[in-house]
Amino acid sequence: RNNSGVVHAGMYYKPGSMKARFCVEGMRKMYEYCDAKKIPYRKNGKLIMAVEEHELPGLEAIYERGNENGVPGLEMVDADGIQQLEPNARGLKAVWSPETGIV
Repeated sequence: RNNSGVVHAGMYYKPGSMKARFCVEGMRKMYEYCDAKKIPYRKNGKLIMAVEEHELPGLEAIYERGNENGVPGLEMVDADGIQQLEPNARGLKAVWSPETGIV
């Protein structure tokens, strides 16, 4: 089977669920395995953006869930922060997940 190669951080899953726990733990273990086996990967991060006011409550929920799940390094960034991370993106606010990557 094909695999997208995305290393997900775990901010979407219900806190306390097996999916949340395995995603956060699996991300850490995947990077450790890649380091040990010298498999290249890139932590290019991910912006989850709200571009309209009505999307802000959902974005806040994703941020809170990610923190409850122990996703490392999550940040809520404003429009200026979005521009600093990705100059071609425009939004009101975003969750920045620096540990999201690709193998």
